[in-house]
Amino acid sequence: MATIYKLLIADRDKQELLGIKWLISKYSFPITTIKLADQIGEVIDELENELPDILCIELDMIPEDKWEMVKSHIQLYARQVVAITAESTFERARQAMSVKAIDLWVKPLSPSRLKKTLQEAVHNREPSVPHIPNGERNNGIGYEDLFIDNNIPFVYPVHMLRTETMEDLNHLRMFIEQFDFYSEPITFSTSDRIILVFKDPFPDQLKQAQRFLREWENISGKSLAIAVYDELGNEDSLHVIYQKLIEVMETTFFTGYNQVLSVKGYHQWKSIDPFLTTEEQRKWVHMLAEKKGSEIKKWMYEEFFDIKAPYPDPGMLRTRLTSILAQVRRFMISKGLHNSEDAYKKTFHSILYSPVLYRIVQDVILFVNHLFQEIEKSDNRIDVIESAIVYMEENYHDYTLTLTEVAAHVDRSASYLSHIISEKYGQSFSELLLYIRMERAKELLSTTDDTIQNISASVGFNNPNYFSRVFKMYTGKTPRDWKGK
Repeated sequence: MATIYKLLIADRDKQELLGIKWLISKYSFPITTIKLADQIGEVIDELENELPDILCIELDMIPEDKWEMVKSHIQLYARQVVAITAESTFERARQAMSVKAIDLWVKPLSPSRLKKTLQEAVHNREPSVPHIPNGERNNGIGYEDLFIDNNIPFVYPVHMLRTETMEDLNHLRMFIEQFDFYSEPITFSTSDRIILVFKDPFPDQLKQAQRFLREWENISGKSLAIAVYDELGNEDSLHVIYQKLIEVMETTFFTGYNQVLSVKGYHQWKSIDPFLTTEEQRKWVHMLAEKKGSEIKKWMYEEFFDIKAPYPDPGMLRTRLTSILAQVRRFMISKGLHNSEDAYKKTFHSILYSPVLYRIVQDVILFVNHLFQEIEKSDNRIDVIESAIVYMEENYHDYTLTLTEVAAHVDRSASYLSHIISEKYGQSFSELLLYIRMERAKELLSTTDDTIQNISASVGFNNPNYFSRVFKMYTGKTPRDWKGK
């Protein structure tokens, strides 16, 4: 039977709601139910009653004093989240990260972006994990026990598994089905992780998890992290265990994958100021202005690779990285590097969603180096253009002067020189050469008693009549009238 999905769209603008709904209806998504909400109260009701597979929510509609309450409902009831905003700010990006949004749409919405994100959301939800009502439970344990605290102690092992990329989750599910466990677990799947709840105790949980990890690596070669709840004497409920495992799993942001993590070794996140200080901002302005790539790399490594437990909240660290990227973007704009906007957006997306800190840092460094290279190319282009113009100003009197000759002088191809001249001046080579010749002709006609025939030859025309026609077309006057003026 085909998997079907429920979608909730929340936005203050009713026209925006209808527009998004219409767009979605034009694509072949397996979505049978689309609910719309333009008030926060409606959003809460729909989340609790419908348990949507995908929630698209405008962050701007959530009052500041209700954010924590709405966030907890989103985390509890929505399985995939897409954030929407009219304000492309770091605060909105931080909010999107805190609800684990798979994308942040900035208005006006792009139909292609909408389609791509919803395709990803549908893919992430397969196979669908249905809500299990009371009474439809596996050995007395259901999804509600993970998401809602029943205050009943759970005394058996629980493991959480997460692949580095969503694409590997289906393979992991199949691997679990055939793996020879010491004790057969109950398997629960969410959009981005799998939880194994065991019904019996067994010795040395960490060794069992490491055996699973080794066999997974041997067969798939893909990255995986396993978090093990090994505080069985604490009398925690399954919901509390689940929350602890989520927090432990978040440390992969710092330590990477291909490892087994223990709840016993977990520390609470330490507090940090996510924004650059005034002194740090000045330092970044200096390093960027002076194009000190090696110094920037050293600063980034010292700032982010020397972090030891207890770690800062990954969300706060992502905010700090966006603060750094803001400095880089100001530099990019000041240098007129508008062609690097796509590279900036790619880096911004990496900061928001890349699962590992190491890769984000590398992406930021690569983006900075990309900007420095673009500046160098731009400087080289300016040098080439200046050399070409000097040569044209020295040789404009030669009526045989061509683009090919000038290009050869500056050691570039004719097509490249033509492109960069057009890019800088909005003129072709011929138009630029004509401008140089006409300006010189006006000067000679105004300041000398030379004949029009001689002036014509001196500015690169071997036919005085043709020179006169071009000059009149260029200035609106004949050479004779200009000379008389």
